[in-house]
Amino acid sequence: MIKMVVSDMDGTLLSRKVGISSGNLEAIRELEQRGIEFVIASGRDYKGVYSILDDYHLRCEAILGNGSQYVDRDGNILMSCYMDKAVVKAVVKVFSDRRIPYMIFATDGFYTEYEPSFVRERFIDRSRIKFGTAGEAFEEGGKQKYMPCNHLQKIDDFDQFLGGDLEIIKVEGFSGEQEIQEAKNDLKQIPGISFLSSFDDNVEVTDQKAQKGYILEKVIAMRGLSRDEVMVIGDGMNDISLFECFPNSYAPSNACEKIKELAGTVVGSNEDDGFAQAVRKMLSL
Repeated sequence: MIKMVVSDMDGTLLSRKVGISSGNLEAIRELEQRGIEFVIASGRDYKGVYSILDDYHLRCEAILGNGSQYVDRDGNILMSCYMDKAVVKAVVKVFSDRRIPYMIFATDGFYTEYEPSFVRERFIDRSRIKFGTAGEAFEEGGKQKYMPCNHLQKIDDFDQFLGGDLEIIKVEGFSGEQEIQEAKNDLKQIPGISFLSSFDDNVEVTDQKAQKGYILEKVIAMRGLSRDEVMVIGDGMNDISLFECFPNSYAPSNACEKIKELAGTVVGSNEDDGFAQAVRKMLSL
């Protein structure tokens, strides 16, 4: 019997058109009514996740930063797996050498050595071209106002920055597909990290143990649950550890091919309430 449902956000639970659709919201409410715990698993940070959930009056526990943190309903950190600061310098050098815009997700904010306006403009251009997101959405009062690119702080002295009272959750770079692939080739030479892509034009770097599936295994051990009592659903390569660790797996039809190959069941796309379809299938078993 399933006791926990864990869902990715972007490309899975969220529709580009409406966010969390009425059908998906109804499925979450049904899980709650049946006493099945609903958990988010995202590459986003705390504000990036909960600014969306708050719009729908939802509160749940969440995996953040692709497995770097596990937080309760109030955002309290229950588990964490941060990057070695010495390794962060090597990762950033890969991006800097190729002039790839990047953002460092730290426990006290978001940082870059570039001019923050440069990174913000590049991120907004990418969102407009790739997802059709209007630039106005990133302004104050817009739906994307909490995106990290809007809150970047410039690093003037990198060693001083790393010596501060903070931890590094992840580093994300974004650029053209070819540039990102070349960066990945360089990242392979750096020990102690894991890197995955939510999309073909980005790469997200974390500690090698900071993956969604790995931290979820620790969570269910703490809760006394077995793998068979957990359902997972996701669409991207940053979800792959969920599919490798948990057998009750679902993928929306828009998922990348590798995820669909690993999934136990493929359902409709994120634009067609694929999450709700997966929940209904699971509840009918």
